[in-house]
Amino acid sequence: MGNEVKHLLEFGPFRLDPDQRLLLRDQQPISLSPKAFDLLLLLLQRSGQVVLKDDLMKALWPDTFVEESNLGQHVFQIRKALGDRSQDSSYIVTVPGRGYRFAHSVRTLSAGLEPAGDVVLESHSRTRVTVEDGVFDHGLKRDPGLISALPSRELRMLPAPPTRALHGKHIFGALLFAAVAALLLWIFLWPSSAPRVLRTIRLTHSGRVEPSGRVLSDGARLYFTERLGGTWTLEQISTQGGESSPLETSVPRIALHDIDPGHSRLLVAAQAPGGAYEDPLWVIPTTGGSGQRFADALAGDAAWSPDGKSVAYCRKAELFVADADGRQPRKLFSGTGTIFSPHWSPEGHFLSFSIREPAHGVVSLWQIGTDGRDLHPLSFGWKKPREAWNEGECCGSWSPDGRYFVFRSVRDGAQSLWLIRWKSSWFHRPAPVQIYSSPDAVGEPSFSLDGRRILFVYYQQRRELMRYDSTRKLFVPYLGGAPARHLSFSHDGQWVAYENEADKSLWRSRPDGTQALRLTFPPLEAMHSTWSPDGKQIVFGANSKLHLIPSDGGQPTQLSYGIEPSWSPDGKTILLALNYNDAPGWHPAIYQMDWETRQVAMIPGSEEFEGPQWSPDGRYLAAADRKDDKLMLFDFSRKQWSALADGLPYGWGIRWSADSKYVYYQHHHAGEEQPIFRVNVADRKVEPITSSRDFLRADVLSYTLTGLTPDNSPLASLVLRTSDVYALELEIP
Repeated sequence: MGNEVKHLLEFGPFRLDPDQRLLLRDQQPISLSPKAFDLLLLLLQRSGQVVLKDDLMKALWPDTFVEESNLGQHVFQIRKALGDRSQDSSYIVTVPGRGYRFAHSVRTLSAGLEPAGDVVLESHSRTRVTVEDGVFDHGLKRDPGLISALPSRELRMLPAPPTRALHGKHIFGALLFAAVAALLLWIFLWPSSAPRVLRTIRLTHSGRVEPSGRVLSDGARLYFTERLGGTWTLEQISTQGGESSPLETSVPRIALHDIDPGHSRLLVAAQAPGGAYEDPLWVIPTTGGSGQRFADALAGDAAWSPDGKSVAYCRKAELFVADADGRQPRKLFSGTGTIFSPHWSPEGHFLSFSIREPAHGVVSLWQIGTDGRDLHPLSFGWKKPREAWNEGECCGSWSPDGRYFVFRSVRDGAQSLWLIRWKSSWFHRPAPVQIYSSPDAVGEPSFSLDGRRILFVYYQQRRELMRYDSTRKLFVPYLGGAPARHLSFSHDGQWVAYENEADKSLWRSRPDGTQALRLTFPPLEAMHSTWSPDGKQIVFGANSKLHLIPSDGGQPTQLSYGIEPSWSPDGKTILLALNYNDAPGWHPAIYQMDWETRQVAMIPGSEEFEGPQWSPDGRYLAAADRKDDKLMLFDFSRKQWSALADGLPYGWGIRWSADSKYVYYQHHHAGEEQPIFRVNVADRKVEPITSSRDFLRADVLSYTLTGLTPDNSPLASLVLRTSDVYALELEIP
């Protein structure tokens, strides 16, 4: 056989081989993702020209809607691989507002390829590739792309068996066998047509749709929940979009779970303020009105069976199936972490559900038979996600005809929706197809009743930090309105630490924003922090564990399980909270950690408490009792708890005044205004401080008390209105 000719692209010390999909530098391979390789090849082929962003997006993602930021991320990856340090580099230049240009000269080379080793290439010969423990028999021809993709240390070519002369009918038989084998191989390897997105439709424009809520359809209308402050309302809208209208119901703080097969009833929950995944379940008509209690079940999520005769519901780490009236519940599965998003397969034989693992919050998809058998994860052969909150795959559900399965994925902070053909032919192995991607938040996907749309909530997280000015009676920007949360001040008031909500990093700066220093980087997702009395160290919570870091920067070290730390004024003890998600085998409660020995002991009577805060004088501990809806006070001298005020406070926002006389707190779930109070420790007198009425703006969805300045001014983190219902209109083969 004659030599095959291929074309190589060479620039600087690099050489790109399009056939083998290799990028080499000085004969050493450079790692690039498939999309980044395709992007680099496109730029090389049009070297010296400005390639428009729209053209690149259409070429890289022809059948998928993705955000433009994905293109920038792949350009960054290429620049990093080529050693570029900025966008004004010698290779890829950004043309503002237009696209990119490959600025370096590119040469096209031709090279002959000889058959490698003593591999025989006649039509009847076979190439054998040995990979570690087994032999892969490739069949009719050698596949250079497949072989080159294997690690070199695992690959070796074996001599082909000697060729024997073929005569008469043997030749005909061999040719017939080869033709049939080639046909079968073509059928098996030929990719089946994949669904593609025709357009993306925004169906609501209020910006108030509950970001973590579900969108359901009865064919004519869509149902979802909207939020304003501490209130949730059930809304309905035409499937074509427009202005929504509320559905009046007797169920408070409503969360939407499912719609029955007859499309006349909604399965909902009355959300408990503490968010303990133990909410009462209710059934209400799709026209609104009074609800009917679903037996005495407490659950975090639930779903009706396709025949309407059963309901699956999950409570913390347990999955149950009960009759349609809630009676005769039976446990299907019990694990660790939190189970959520149960969905029945259309024929009713299987349930899919998601698990949020304890300690770090990674999520994963699972499936189980409705008889409790055949429990297994749905991993699709993907690598394990990084250990960070919400990373992984979750929230999967079937199309009405059962042919497709849609789910959400979060990888390195980027969120995307995927479809996989569930009912496939014998010849084709199903593989997930990405249909949407965004750096912002994407809610749980669900199919429309006709299976032609994917419905979800899109949410662009936007926060602003504000300080309440008690003289002017209004909120004003603080730290320049940065997206900061969970602020803590050093004991002398000269420094402040906070979480940057944009990337979950921990920062410290002066209270006026100067001398800002970033302290942590991914995959840590910093939240609450507390300063050592000397101001030299900061303890913070990240990924459900406590970490220690010097306030001037350095490498963080892990201390213990726990969240919401609070350092004692004498520096000898740290308070921390644990809930059932944090540490398997630990009881949810408030604990004390001895700073010298690192020994941890539970504070008696603190089960189900959260948000511990040590008073500046060291005498008391304030915390929220999410079970009995009270603000609690612990007297260290008496070793005794007492109630400070009624109403469940927002545990993460409890703060002490500098003189230890008052505790500031917020009723986060108390209506639209979400008022902030303070209570006098001496006489238990409660007085209102402020509410959302003092924001003087209409674009606020919600807000949380997130700190207290040294002069006792409340700090609030505003959540802006940016969440709406979207639909992906599909072309499905």
